[in-house]
Amino acid sequence: MKDVAARFAIGSGVVTVEPFTGPAGHINASYVVRSPRGRFFLQRLNTEVFRDHPRLMENVARVTKHLAGPLHLVPAHDGASYVADDQGGVWRMYAYIENGVPVLGAPSGRDVGRAAGAFGAFQRALADLPGPRLHETIPHFHDTPRRLEALERAVESDTAARAARVRAEIDQIRACRHVAPLLVDAAARGAVPERVVHNDAKLANVLFDRASGEALCVVDLDTVMPGLALYDFGDLVRSMATRAAEDERDLGRVRLEPELFESVACGYIAATRDLLTQAERDLLVPAAQVIVYEQAVRFLIDHLEGDRYYRVARPGHNLDRCRTQLALLDALRAGERALQQIVTHM
Repeated sequence: MKDVAARFAIGSGVVTVEPFTGPAGHINASYVVRSPRGRFFLQRLNTEVFRDHPRLMENVARVTKHLAGPLHLVPAHDGASYVADDQGGVWRMYAYIENGVPVLGAPSGRDVGRAAGAFGAFQRALADLPGPRLHETIPHFHDTPRRLEALERAVESDTAARAARVRAEIDQIRACRHVAPLLVDAAARGAVPERVVHNDAKLANVLFDRASGEALCVVDLDTVMPGLALYDFGDLVRSMATRAAEDERDLGRVRLEPELFESVACGYIAATRDLLTQAERDLLVPAAQVIVYEQAVRFLIDHLEGDRYYRVARPGHNLDRCRTQLALLDALRAGERALQQIVTHM
């Protein structure tokens, strides 16, 4: 990894590489590089997940350049946005954001509102991104009906011999299948516009200023591509409107917190008030149900296929994650009318 790090424009001298100990997602491997010029953030891309890394890195380079914020790539010595090692590994490097910190522990309503506002501002800032259209780094990423079809194939093939033990979860997902097409159908009708969106909007993907607590920037841009603004709002609700962990085993603790939902909605709508159409605003609450449902499907697929996509820390980890999403979906459906009133009056 020292040899890889030295291929980026970080100056000469002694280089050390250490595993990154902060929150860094389930997909890529992350490290901190130290050189005489300071610290840098090195990542090895998961090329099983992101198979077309040249297009992914072209997206990231274009987006970070357009945003011109604290998150920016460190080029390789040849000017490229990434390097490939002798074993086929693909690496990229960012400048380390020294004054940027994530929220650790239970977030406050203020944290949640500021994070939601950061994602809204992110969408607004990229509304005038010059063409051409960004690449779809994972085609059909939020095509929920396709995800449902993939689940049925996973159940049928049952490659990890786990389907018999998750019949209750499979039945619960099938019972809610009417939720799956809500957003893709709206897009197909032209009711909502295509936008540049993050597609993984959550608190862990926002860095905050260490001193002021204000949101500094949105990070983890691998899934930034064309999509619907509704995808990001749905993910914000999914990840921030409950205090339960994503892999909470005690489902009694998985509750929708109305004050957190209101903070999410307030922060996001304030940042996108001059961007969203009325049709988009009308679909904000249903979007949360769709994205939570979709994530439950994705976790269950990975469990059935032997945990190939998401990193796991224990047996049944992805099944725990699926169950948490299904419990949250139940809460969203039960509180739909009250949540719609919150959104409508903003």
